[in-house]
Amino acid sequence: MKPAKANNSQTTIAKNGANVPPSNGSAGIPARDIADKNVRAPKNAAVRAGEFAGKVVLVTGGAQGIGEGVALEFARAGADVAFTYLGANSKSRAKAVRTAAALRKLGARVVFDAVDATSEQAAEAFVVRVLAELGRVDVLVNNVGGAGTVPEGGFVGLPLDYWRSQLDKNFFSAVIYARLAVRDMLRRRSPGAVINIGTIHTAKVFNTRFVPYSCAKQAMNQLTRDLAVELAPQNIRVNCIAPGLIKTALTKWRYDAAWWADVNQRIPMRRPGSPAEIGKIALFLASPRSSYLTGQIIYVDGGGADGGWKL
Repeated sequence: MKPAKANNSQTTIAKNGANVPPSNGSAGIPARDIADKNVRAPKNAAVRAGEFAGKVVLVTGGAQGIGEGVALEFARAGADVAFTYLGANSKSRAKAVRTAAALRKLGARVVFDAVDATSEQAAEAFVVRVLAELGRVDVLVNNVGGAGTVPEGGFVGLPLDYWRSQLDKNFFSAVIYARLAVRDMLRRRSPGAVINIGTIHTAKVFNTRFVPYSCAKQAMNQLTRDLAVELAPQNIRVNCIAPGLIKTALTKWRYDAAWWADVNQRIPMRRPGSPAEIGKIALFLASPRSSYLTGQIIYVDGGGADGGWKL
C-alpha cells in the first residue's frame, strides 16, 4: 500500500502571526479561528435573497461602532461579510465573535480576524483568506481610523510620531486595502465599489488639536477623487462618507449628559447619527441606485458641518 502523498502547499506567516491560506482552500487558518466555523453560514445554505445576494463586502474595523453598523446593513441586504478588528485581547475578540454571530444570524457567511490595519503584509494575508473562503470582494469599506489620544501641547508640541501614526491609520490603511480589493475587482473584470469613511473634520476647523487626523482624512478625500477617475472606465466607483457625530458605544461613555445636551442643540437636526444610518448610505453607494455617482465626499452629519459645534 502506497503511503499518503504529502501536502506540499505552502502557508506563509504574516507579521501579526496570521496564517495565509494556500490558494486551493482554507488550510492554514490559525487554530484560534476554528471556533469561527460556528458563525459561518453552511456552504449548502439556501440561496439568499436581497439586493446584495451573492456579493461580498469587506469592512475594516467592522466589529463595533460605524463598522459594525455598516456590516449589519450589508448582511441584511443579502451580502456575505468579511471584517477586521483591532486588538488581539480577549475583550476585542469576544466583541468580534458577537458581531460575527449577529451577521451569521442574518444569513451571512463571515470571515473575520484581528489585523494590524497599517501592515500591508497582514492585510494581504487577510484578503487572501477572504478570497479563499468567500471567493471575491465586491465592496470595500475602509472604516479603520480615529484620532486616538491626542498629545498635549498644540501644533508645535505634537510629536512627529503621532503625525505618522495618524497618516498610517487614517490614510495608508485605506491605500493598502484599496489596492488589494481593486486588484481582485480588476482580475475578475467585475464592477465594484470602494467606500472610504472620512470625517466632518474635513469640512472646516472644529478643533485644532485634531489637525493630524484632519489632514490624514483630507488625504483620503483626495484619494477618493483620484481613484474614482482612474477606475471609472472599469465601472469601479469610489466615494467617501464623512460622518458627523455618531453615537456609538465609544462616544456614549466618552462624554457626559451635559455635553450631549449641549452638542445636540448645536447640530441642526438636534441629535447625533447612528451607525445604521451610515450603513444605509454605504448600501446606497454600493448599489446600482448610485450607478452614476463616483468621486464624491458625502457629509452625513445632520447639518453639523454648518452648525457651529465643536468637539
